[in-house]
Amino acid sequence: MRFPYSITIYFTVMLLIASWPVSSQAADIIYGKDIKDQASKFFHEIGVNGEILTSNKRAFFRCSEDLEFSPHVQNDWRTVRAKCNSENWQSILRTTALAPTEVIETKQNMSASSQVVSTVNNMSKGQVISDEDLALVSAPDRNVFSGFRKINELIGRKVTRNLAKGTILKARHVKFRLNVNKNDTVLVILGNNKMSITTYGIALTSGQKGDMVTVENAKSKKIFKAIVLDEKKVAPLTNM
Repeated sequence: MRFPYSITIYFTVMLLIASWPVSSQAADIIYGKDIKDQASKFFHEIGVNGEILTSNKRAFFRCSEDLEFSPHVQNDWRTVRAKCNSENWQSILRTTALAPTEVIETKQNMSASSQVVSTVNNMSKGQVISDEDLALVSAPDRNVFSGFRKINELIGRKVTRNLAKGTILKARHVKFRLNVNKNDTVLVILGNNKMSITTYGIALTSGQKGDMVTVENAKSKKIFKAIVLDEKKVAPLTNM
């Protein structure tokens, strides 16, 4: 029995399709797993901690060369562009990478620590600081900015508020230490390295080292201006 020519052609084509190698069809696509593997290698080389978020079974167009990866937004690897230059296609994919600010924060957390002064007791507003109230502790550098590094800088000063144990002391927590306080008896030094005359006076104003204060001569009662030299020591600017 002979079949019509058209039917013969039809069956011939169907047989060819049925026998077409599966590998030829597979070569026309790549899968999500292939892209994730390439991206993982690329991220490792440039130091990005993240991976592509896509299904391993998701199909993409074929690419005869390695994909090119770049951030969709500059310096932000949370979304990347996977580009195939040979077949001229690209796809935008999300990743598990951190935002740029979070990466900076993570690096800061890993930075070296420094010694800084901290309270070892609860302290009340106005309390005078003693050596027993303080200790040097280690803390990340980002937490010690404007903190004190030496305990002796704080002895004798008063706290400006209630402080809990473990507080890293900063300038706002303590009052300025004055070398001369109003009504202090001060040593008045007049002269130079070769010869000097000393006497006593009463401070009429307060000041730190280098400040100008008003002093009254304890004997003559004459009032004059002086520069604070050190703890309860001043040098007159005018005749006493």
